[in-house]
Amino acid sequence: MNNFRLFLGLRLPQGPSEALTNKMAGLTESGIVFRRWTHPADLHVTLHFLGDTPESSVAAIDALTAETAAATAPFALTLTEAGTFGPPSAPRVLWCGLAESAGAPQEGALAALHAALGAHLAASGFATEARPFRAHVTLARGGAAGSDPAALMAAWRAVADAAPESLSWTADDVTLYKTHLGRQPSYEAIGCYAFGSNDDSKGKNASSATSAEFA
Repeated sequence: MNNFRLFLGLRLPQGPSEALTNKMAGLTESGIVFRRWTHPADLHVTLHFLGDTPESSVAAIDALTAETAAATAPFALTLTEAGTFGPPSAPRVLWCGLAESAGAPQEGALAALHAALGAHLAASGFATEARPFRAHVTLARGGAAGSDPAALMAAWRAVADAAPESLSWTADDVTLYKTHLGRQPSYEAIGCYAFGSNDDSKGKNASSATSAEFA
């Protein structure tokens, strides 16, 4: 039986993806060193990491994700600031944070989507991560000396900011990704599930997907 390395996430459209790609290029030009930078086609927001999953379980994931997505209204997200996980002197992960529109009717929608998917996954027997959800877009992994917070923030601010409209988008679907280790880009979209009243609210096969502030 084949196992797939899977996760559920939100894709980034062209504007936010290009804004982050520009930031990553500026950081490398400034001498910020990480072992592995995220390929632009792989930029996303992880909702739930499923890990090695039997191929026979994909249909159940497809069904529960389609049901959860259909009960979710589209909501607005904005890229915000850079941050890191791990030791300050050699951060394990470099990321960009997210914010929802303050006062919007769907405020808290991202956390609610994460919780709803988690409840459905757990009810169907899938293991979910116990750590608190902190929405972000991973930009790089394995920071070297010189990637400390002060140097990172200085380099981040030195890169020209994208136009504000390029930093925001409306999330309107969830994607099921399959990881291909050792390949760039690494993530293949194998399912897409539309939100709310969108006509196509069922899962469908998808083609292969090849603290400083922005403003």
